[in-house]
Amino acid sequence: MAASGLNDTTYDKAGKSHIKALADYAMRLMDQMKYINEHSFNNFQMKIGLNMGPVVAGVIGARKPQYDIWGNTVNVASRMDSTGVPERIQVGAAQVCVHVRVKWLLLR
Repeated sequence: MAASGLNDTTYDKAGKSHIKALADYAMRLMDQMKYINEHSFNNFQMKIGLNMGPVVAGVIGARKPQYDIWGNTVNVASRMDSTGVPERIQVGAAQVCVHVRVKWLLLR
Protein backbone atom coordinates (compact mmCIF):
# COMPACT_ATOMS: atom_id res chain seq x y z
CA MET A 1 0.00 0.00 0.00
CA ALA A 2 1.18 3.50 -0.78
CA ALA A 3 -0.40 6.80 0.27
CA SER A 4 0.22 10.42 -0.59
CA GLY A 5 -0.75 13.76 0.95
CA LEU A 6 -1.18 12.43 4.47
CA ASN A 7 0.26 15.50 6.21
CA ASP A 8 0.43 19.23 5.64
CA THR A 9 3.88 19.14 4.06
CA THR A 10 2.84 16.69 1.32
CA TYR A 11 -0.82 17.69 0.86
CA ASP A 12 -1.32 20.04 -2.11
CA LYS A 13 -4.92 21.20 -1.74
CA ALA A 14 -4.86 23.59 -4.69
CA GLY A 15 -2.76 21.82 -7.33
CA LYS A 16 -3.38 18.20 -6.27
CA SER A 17 0.23 17.39 -7.19
CA HIS A 18 0.36 14.66 -4.53
CA ILE A 19 -2.40 12.80 -6.38
CA LYS A 20 -0.60 13.07 -9.70
CA ALA A 21 2.62 11.90 -8.03
CA LEU A 22 0.92 8.77 -6.71
CA ALA A 23 -0.66 8.04 -10.11
CA ASP A 24 2.72 8.51 -11.78
CA TYR A 25 4.20 6.10 -9.24
CA ALA A 26 1.54 3.51 -10.10
CA MET A 27 2.31 3.89 -13.82
CA ARG A 28 6.03 3.50 -13.11
CA LEU A 29 5.35 0.32 -11.10
CA MET A 30 3.47 -1.15 -14.06
CA ASP A 31 6.32 -0.22 -16.42
CA GLN A 32 8.85 -1.79 -14.05
CA MET A 33 6.82 -5.01 -13.87
CA LYS A 34 6.86 -5.24 -17.68
CA TYR A 35 10.63 -4.74 -17.65
CA ILE A 36 11.09 -7.47 -15.02
CA ASN A 37 8.94 -9.88 -17.02
CA GLU A 38 10.84 -9.21 -20.24
CA HIS A 39 14.25 -9.73 -18.65
CA SER A 40 13.49 -12.63 -16.32
CA PHE A 41 11.19 -14.65 -18.60
CA ASN A 42 8.43 -14.50 -15.96
CA ASN A 43 4.82 -13.50 -16.31
CA PHE A 44 4.08 -11.61 -13.11
CA GLN A 45 0.84 -9.64 -13.18
CA MET A 46 -0.06 -6.64 -11.06
CA LYS A 47 -3.36 -4.93 -10.27
CA ILE A 48 -3.46 -1.45 -8.71
CA GLY A 49 -6.41 0.43 -7.20
CA LEU A 50 -6.23 4.22 -6.78
CA ASN A 51 -8.74 6.10 -4.67
CA MET A 52 -8.81 9.43 -2.87
CA GLY A 53 -10.57 10.71 0.20
CA PRO A 54 -10.32 10.98 3.97
CA VAL A 55 -8.47 8.37 6.03
CA VAL A 56 -7.65 7.75 9.67
CA ALA A 57 -3.97 7.18 10.40
CA GLY A 58 -2.22 5.80 13.43
CA VAL A 59 0.33 3.46 14.91
CA ILE A 60 -0.77 -0.04 15.91
CA GLY A 61 1.04 -2.83 17.73
CA ALA A 62 2.80 -2.97 21.08
CA ARG A 63 5.74 -5.23 20.21
CA LYS A 64 6.24 -4.19 16.61
CA PRO A 65 4.61 -0.77 16.06
CA GLN A 66 3.47 -0.08 12.51
CA TYR A 67 2.01 3.03 10.93
CA ASP A 68 -1.25 2.26 9.13
CA ILE A 69 -4.24 3.99 7.55
CA TRP A 70 -7.91 2.95 7.65
CA GLY A 71 -11.20 4.07 6.24
CA ASN A 72 -13.60 3.67 3.36
CA THR A 73 -11.10 5.30 1.00
CA VAL A 74 -8.60 2.52 1.72
CA ASN A 75 -11.29 -0.18 1.52
CA VAL A 76 -12.49 0.98 -1.91
CA ALA A 77 -8.93 1.09 -3.30
CA SER A 78 -8.35 -2.40 -1.92
CA ARG A 79 -11.52 -3.71 -3.57
CA MET A 80 -10.55 -2.09 -6.89
CA ASP A 81 -7.20 -3.85 -6.61
CA SER A 82 -8.56 -7.27 -5.66
CA THR A 83 -11.40 -7.34 -8.21
CA GLY A 84 -9.68 -5.37 -10.97
CA VAL A 85 -8.30 -6.38 -14.33
CA PRO A 86 -4.69 -7.66 -14.27
CA GLU A 87 -2.10 -5.23 -15.64
CA ARG A 88 -4.48 -2.30 -15.25
CA ILE A 89 -4.80 0.55 -12.76
CA GLN A 90 -8.33 0.90 -11.41
CA VAL A 91 -9.21 4.54 -10.65
CA GLY A 92 -12.11 5.90 -8.58
CA ALA A 93 -14.51 8.50 -10.00
CA ALA A 94 -13.18 11.34 -7.81
CA GLN A 95 -9.65 10.56 -8.96
CA VAL A 96 -10.71 10.77 -12.61
CA CYS A 97 -12.12 14.27 -12.02
CA VAL A 98 -8.82 15.44 -10.52
CA HIS A 99 -6.74 14.00 -13.34
CA VAL A 100 -8.99 15.60 -15.97
CA ARG A 101 -8.62 18.98 -14.21
CA VAL A 102 -4.82 18.75 -14.19
CA LYS A 103 -4.85 17.51 -17.79
CA TRP A 104 -3.22 14.19 -16.98
CA LEU A 105 -3.91 11.39 -19.41
CA LEU A 106 -5.41 8.29 -17.83
CA LEU A 107 -4.89 6.02 -20.83
CA ARG A 108 -1.59 5.22 -22.46
